[in-house]
Amino acid sequence: MKLVISKDGTQIAYEKSGIGKPLIIVGGSLADHQMYVPLATELAQKLTVFNYDRRNRGESSNSTNHTIETELQDLEAIVSLCDEAPILYGHSAGSALAIRAVAKGLKISKLIISDIPFTPNSENDKQEAAKFAIEHKRIIELLNQNDRIGAVKFFLKDFGMSDKELDEFIVSESGKQAVANSITLPVDYAMLDNGLTPVELLKKIKVPTLIITSHYGLTTAEDVASHLSDCKLAVLENPTYGLSANEIAKPIFNFLKLN
Repeated sequence: MKLVISKDGTQIAYEKSGIGKPLIIVGGSLADHQMYVPLATELAQKLTVFNYDRRNRGESSNSTNHTIETELQDLEAIVSLCDEAPILYGHSAGSALAIRAVAKGLKISKLIISDIPFTPNSENDKQEAAKFAIEHKRIIELLNQNDRIGAVKFFLKDFGMSDKELDEFIVSESGKQAVANSITLPVDYAMLDNGLTPVELLKKIKVPTLIITSHYGLTTAEDVASHLSDCKLAVLENPTYGLSANEIAKPIFNFLKLN
């Protein structure tokens, strides 16, 4: 992998592939660039794809200076590699980072977000925010106890996996990587603030945006879309982690008119 130096000197590792307009993949919780290699390969047929390891993941440097601000600086360093304003693809918690970056003024041409992790605003806001705060606190407690496996299991408890499936995942290669990346979970929780749809940030986003969702996440996607000035929805059969790279790439190519 190649390296770019972030503002504080941290080395951020990335892979660059393909030809065409630049697109940056911003990965989600517990993931590094390896999870997105199939999608990057698919997108690279028509785009120049930057697939990077977020701070403290994969081949990027470990740093105790890990905050929302340094994550934004890391993304800015990747953007600096592009010869024109890139397309930004944020997945899951990576969509929260992408939203923050664009709302802050990061120069991109289009925004694509998938599997959005927010809870829609409703009359239950206080209860949902309190629940999210408790989860955030518990993740920090487990990591402070150096129980990375416990933190991963706690984080994944609502993803529809049985205890047996969780145990099998933990000992798999992907699971081992997730455990290694678990130290980044507190920053992802912080990135989501109180866990609710970030209305004020969304109102600042003026670039054309695509939301990729499943029927399961449609309520959240519609809530997010309602606060964006130029937004389209692509509703797929399953969340992207249950789809092939080709199935995810199709709505992206359609949105970008690259068919």
